[in-house]
Amino acid sequence: MIKTKGKNSSSTRLKNSILNGLNQALEYSLGNKNNAVLAHKVSISELPNFQSKEIKNIRNKLKLSQNLFAQILGVSKKTVEAWESGKNVPQGPAQRVLFIISKNPIILNELKIIY
Repeated sequence: MIKTKGKNSSSTRLKNSILNGLNQALEYSLGNKNNAVLAHKVSISELPNFQSKEIKNIRNKLKLSQNLFAQILGVSKKTVEAWESGKNVPQGPAQRVLFIISKNPIILNELKIIY
């Protein structure tokens, strides 16, 4: 077991927290599952791959201009133009957000992104 000495300052508490985590990992690796941190298995769906027509359809269903759609996604209008013309393809995070919006467009209102 790893130990540290010192006053009970915030840096010492942080060190103790890190050491506690390391000790738990060490115990787990040695086969002691009793005091280990619980692990949860999750499955993640494959990253979608929206193309130009699909992106434009999403925007049109929302009845938004390219400029407003870009603001919602946190990208420039030129980026949306490039996606919709097929010059560029959205990358990971944008693909995931497009998927969420396409499946549940009301989420933009619920999260007060648009109102």
